[in-house]
Amino acid sequence: MVFDVGSKALKCAIANENNEIITIDSIIPRIIHSEDGFGRTWESTNYWENLLLLTKSTIKKAEIDSQKIRYVTSTSIRPSSRFCDVDFNPLYISASFDIRGIDYGYEIEEKLIELTGKSLYQYTGRFPNLLMIPGRFEWLRNNPQAINEKKIDHYLPIDSWILVKFGGEFHTNVTSAMESGFFDIKDRHWIDEWYNIFDIDDKFFPPRVLSGEIIGNISKPIQERLNLHPDTEIIAGIPDTQAALIAANSITPGDISAVLGTTTPVQAIIKELQFDPEERFWIGGISIKNVCDNYIAELSTGLTGHLIRWASHLFYSDQLPDSDEPTEEQYKNLKKRLDKFDKTEQEQSEEIIVSHSVYGNLGPLPLATTSSESLKGEFHFPSPGGVEEHFINQNQLIGAVFDNITFAVSRNIECLRDFASFEQYSVSVLGGLSRYKLLCQRISDTINSPIKYIDNYEASLQGLLILCDVASGEVKNLADMQEKVLSQNNVYTLEPRSSMTGKLTQKYKKWLSIINT
Repeated sequence: MVFDVGSKALKCAIANENNEIITIDSIIPRIIHSEDGFGRTWESTNYWENLLLLTKSTIKKAEIDSQKIRYVTSTSIRPSSRFCDVDFNPLYISASFDIRGIDYGYEIEEKLIELTGKSLYQYTGRFPNLLMIPGRFEWLRNNPQAINEKKIDHYLPIDSWILVKFGGEFHTNVTSAMESGFFDIKDRHWIDEWYNIFDIDDKFFPPRVLSGEIIGNISKPIQERLNLHPDTEIIAGIPDTQAALIAANSITPGDISAVLGTTTPVQAIIKELQFDPEERFWIGGISIKNVCDNYIAELSTGLTGHLIRWASHLFYSDQLPDSDEPTEEQYKNLKKRLDKFDKTEQEQSEEIIVSHSVYGNLGPLPLATTSSESLKGEFHFPSPGGVEEHFINQNQLIGAVFDNITFAVSRNIECLRDFASFEQYSVSVLGGLSRYKLLCQRISDTINSPIKYIDNYEASLQGLLILCDVASGEVKNLADMQEKVLSQNNVYTLEPRSSMTGKLTQKYKKWLSIINT
């Protein structure tokens, strides 16, 4: 049984011994927005109770004997945080894009530099400091009324917190620790200076373990509540993006992966720690028991998932649902129009395509994390005032939306390849938006390289199930994991289409000139 805490939904899934998901259920926890717009926190008072109710619902839908559930593990969006009391009751649960503490980022870094001579990036591989979890903690220290004047005793990533509440030992996996902004990623320990800067004791940060390690058994209260067996083991999890990399078998140096989701991180696995002097790249890692211990260089593409939802509403407003999430029918309509757009381009000449295309500068950008410009939100049209008549249709606008993602991802792949000095590399595309297979195909066409494609957009859940195989001993090393992934028949290869490579390469160059990168 595995849990996935995403940017909006909390999912619970149960799989059989072949890692085939039997059932999956989800809820949307309530998010509380601050009046100033900076704070986005999950409601903490009933979060755990709702998680248990979700778990019971999932077990019931699976129609299994819950006593036979052997392992429990979890993943969560990066970087996530729970600040808890001594009994691990949550006092503050930061949601995605929570930037409360933005005013304290520089202040904290100045203290760290004064004490050590090193910046946060030189310790953590992360920036900007004003968006990091330490800033949120400093805000809480200066605004104790936000947690009803209660004392914060522990910090935990959300994936680790779930497992601790189930009965696991106080811990976090090394990979999640490296996402926190509190952790020295080179020497693999919590930065010593935090204890003085924040006036915290040595029990504030959890001990580190490797993903895939067994960290305890289900507690008696949870056994009774969910009818779980006392021998059910709890497995140290991993952040959601790295879980997806496991499912894609993209965890060795030379592997580059684009996770098409909310922000579409593009990640390159590197063996040796390498900081960027210009601080353009995030640096993190992936450490799995007996399997791998590598670093990751990463670039964000920007708010990709939001762009697709925006396009669904823009082009199909007559089907606008009550919620912000588009209907499946809206997503299918986008897919159909993208297919028509692609077929039209296959029939057109390269010259016509480049000169008469619509280009989008709508949010996704290369090196989006370091971009100081505001998001443009622009379509660039060919001039209607020329001698030749050419009319724009809606399919071209939809194509421009997807091309914006395609080209931004392609540029980030190139940047990572050059930064890591890869002579040989492989590319994988996964994540929720990979359900648009043609989007993946057009990325392959643009970079003129084969890509691995996962025919399962719940890749993070699939990666967690493989972690359970690590815990069981079925996966003993990297070769075993690679064989396990291949045996599940979820990974396919898309070859670049010779008929489209030249056309998309020229469009890509034109798009780069438009966004001036």
